Amino acid sequence: MSVNKFVELLNMELREGLGSTEPASIGLACARASEMIDGEVEKVDLILNIGLFKNAHNVVIPNTNRYGIKLAASLGAVLKNPEKELIIFEDIDKNVIKKAENLIIKDKINVDVKYINNLYIKAKVYGKDEWTEVLIIDDYTNVVKVMKNGEVIFDKKEEKEETIIDITKVTVSEIIEAMDEIPIEKIKFIEKGIDMNMSLAKKAIDRKLGMGVSYGFNTLIKKGIIKNDLINQVCLYTTAASDARMTGLGKSAMTLMGSGNKGVQAIVPVVITGEKKKVGNEKIIRGVAISCLITIYIRQWVGLLSPLCGVVMAAIGASAGITYILGGNVEEIEGAIINMCEGVTGMVCDEVTEGCSLKVRTSTENAIISAYLSMEGVVVGTKNEIVPEKVEDIIENLTLLSLLGLTKVDERTLKAIREQ
Repeated sequence: MSVNKFVELLNMELREGLGSTEPASIGLACARASEMIDGEVEKVDLILNIGLFKNAHNVVIPNTNRYGIKLAASLGAVLKNPEKELIIFEDIDKNVIKKAENLIIKDKINVDVKYINNLYIKAKVYGKDEWTEVLIIDDYTNVVKVMKNGEVIFDKKEEKEETIIDITKVTVSEIIEAMDEIPIEKIKFIEKGIDMNMSLAKKAIDRKLGMGVSYGFNTLIKKGIIKNDLINQVCLYTTAASDARMTGLGKSAMTLMGSGNKGVQAIVPVVITGEKKKVGNEKIIRGVAISCLITIYIRQWVGLLSPLCGVVMAAIGASAGITYILGGNVEEIEGAIINMCEGVTGMVCDEVTEGCSLKVRTSTENAIISAYLSMEGVVVGTKNEIVPEKVEDIIENLTLLSLLGLTKVDERTLKAIREQ
């Protein structure tokens, strides 16, 4: 793969997002449908794949201090602003919330589930004498079909576009070497993501947001219960950024592959390590590029909405980027990846909530320790089924862990979520 393709891939997968991505994608589908409705929206029928359903139902929506799939759908239908994509909830005010909640109170938002692995959102929005339907698949903003009153307005094949760049055919060493040698001007755009996610971290570090994981962690540091060392500083800032992002603070994050937490996890630990080690801005940018590309590489193998925790996937990338920051060579970077795959890849995604910051803290600590262990020549043995000899085979084997079957939700839980 050419260096330019790596750059193109980074440009595609690093996007600004506000709040949790799953509710934003639901809002986007409904907004895209409702913008073609004249007058007020009267009803919304929504069908989601089970993974998206699981991840979206319990997340705070920015600028509302409320949560829920029905609210995300009704807000999108009221806003009619699909051009905002993943920052769709930026335009919310009290009047919008009132209109959206009125649709829910009148029982006009219906939610159903499709038991498939791939991302799937079908939003059918009704006006007084008309209806529109929008289908999003495979990616959070990938609209593949738009219909109005039975007439197809827009249509493309219900599969990933041919323009998608497949990074799974390259090796980890090729990624590292390309980002180490590329002219820095070509990846300078990564600084925007660094600034955005570091701003999130700094805004939240002294505030009790959500569950208050980073606030509590910082309190333990101040009390001397936890050391104020590099590892805990890296954990603190990364967890703070996650807390800010998951609580609907109203401030954007740089997402990675559509996920704000993956963007936070892939970027912040590398940046903090680089700043504490005083390696210089150029080295930090290259380290972040490596972290993001390794994360994309892994995610392309295991899938966008895998049962495996996405934070852990990004933490593997972060460990590679941290090892690069510490001066590690290709072999040592691969060693950090191997250590991470053996240590934390069994963590599952139960659902996306404010509690994700706990997984962020755990994964971040493992990322930096795995990097340091590899630098000391400590790499887990490669004699079991999950960890074979080649690092590329290890990552490919994560696909096996991901194939745990479709997540089932019992009828009682499903009913409770639908009635939220």
